Amino acid sequence: MKTKLFLSGILLSLIYLVACEDTIDNIGMGILPDDDKIQIFTYKMSIEGETVKADSIYAKSIYGTLGQFYDPDYGKIKAGYLCQYYPTGGFDSIVGDEITDVQLKIMYSTYTGDSLAPMEVSVYPVIKPLVADYYSNINPADFCDMNSLLGKQTYTARDLNISDSLNLANLSTNYKVVSVPLPKDLGNLLLNEWKKPDHGVYAPPVSPDALAKIFPGTYLASTFGNDCLLNVEQTAIFIYYKREHHQPSVVNGTDSMSYVTGYSILNVTKEVTQLNIFENENTHLADNTDPDKMYLKTPAGVFSQVSIPLKEIREKIGTLKFSNVKLTLHAYPKEDREYALAFPGLGKYNSNTLTVDKLLLIEPDSVKSFFETQKMADNLSTYYTTFNSTTSTYTFSNISNVLQHAIDRPDVPEYLNLWVIPVQVAFYYYTDSYSYTQTPQDYSTANYLYPSAVTLKRGEKNGEKNLEIEIVATDLQR
Repeated sequence: MKTKLFLSGILLSLIYLVACEDTIDNIGMGILPDDDKIQIFTYKMSIEGETVKADSIYAKSIYGTLGQFYDPDYGKIKAGYLCQYYPTGGFDSIVGDEITDVQLKIMYSTYTGDSLAPMEVSVYPVIKPLVADYYSNINPADFCDMNSLLGKQTYTARDLNISDSLNLANLSTNYKVVSVPLPKDLGNLLLNEWKKPDHGVYAPPVSPDALAKIFPGTYLASTFGNDCLLNVEQTAIFIYYKREHHQPSVVNGTDSMSYVTGYSILNVTKEVTQLNIFENENTHLADNTDPDKMYLKTPAGVFSQVSIPLKEIREKIGTLKFSNVKLTLHAYPKEDREYALAFPGLGKYNSNTLTVDKLLLIEPDSVKSFFETQKMADNLSTYYTTFNSTTSTYTFSNISNVLQHAIDRPDVPEYLNLWVIPVQVAFYYYTDSYSYTQTPQDYSTANYLYPSAVTLKRGEKNGEKNLEIEIVATDLQR
């Protein structure tokens, strides 16, 4: 019994035999009965594209950006963040009830800009609870006392106290640290909590909300310099004190006691609130006056939009169903400058943060809920891709599901608008129980908050279509 199931096995081969655009062919079907013939429609279509600017982006993350940087093509970025802390560890075996030092440590492994540029960070106290509003356009003065400075520190991204060889060796394997001295009063505040009968904010189960009532957090602001942005991967406050150290003797079994430096840590973790704040000067990117260019820029909320003419496509394919729809975005070459911003969506796995950067394709109305619930691309309505350095393209290999869903609506829109957004995808390593090989498994999505930018091609130039989709449709049931 002949069925279309058999024909679906040769569908891919038949598609490649269709060489003409905008055609419906039955190539190779002459020997088959009429009821077993399939129609294959192939078509390449130019589509419209433009730059869109979001008022703000959902910026929930334990990772931050700190500093200022100017790029002649993409404008200025200034970044800082407000954060709460999670109390970990107490003050075991403290000697003399004395805090010796308090340091806020900003840890990073990568940066953008001049590693020797002098920069300054200032730390201010948060005096109001940080709301669960993770969008990037908040005003830090609404939460902080900007007249009360907890501490400040000048720094360079490259630690000048470390030799060139060690800097190169540690570039991607260890954190580099900017340490900001804070008042010992903060340490004494936490020590007094520890000395309470129930250990105060350290009482199990430990709650960041309890800590926030006595220490709401800090605001880290960039207050000097214009040539470097740190990609902050961890923020913590170390409270140092002298503690007893008991070491059993291997000779007679008795303990010997000495004094060592201990510390209690307040960490920025996923259980607490961090509000990332960005100031951008890039108004020219979203004016769309250049017919050949559209842009992506992070963390500025500058996205690209592609508009697919659904009604025109439906007129061409009739009752056929999409089999494959490929969208390719062509990138202009990176600017030939030492400190040019890196491209987004390179697909690089960061072993420190367990994240990988990608591009997301999504309908504009779905953006808010997608990021607020940290969804994953499902290849039905949302899609990921990464940059292909060989062809200088970003290719979404098959977005037919979202087009089919839109074209099947009773009220088919004139155009299907889709946004292209740089994202940071969190992953974990899955270990196979048989081979013991580790495979990264994605599990949540956030806006990409590190500095990056790319100029994409649109329109038509010198007879070349810079932005198009390739459509394959058939009468086979999906």
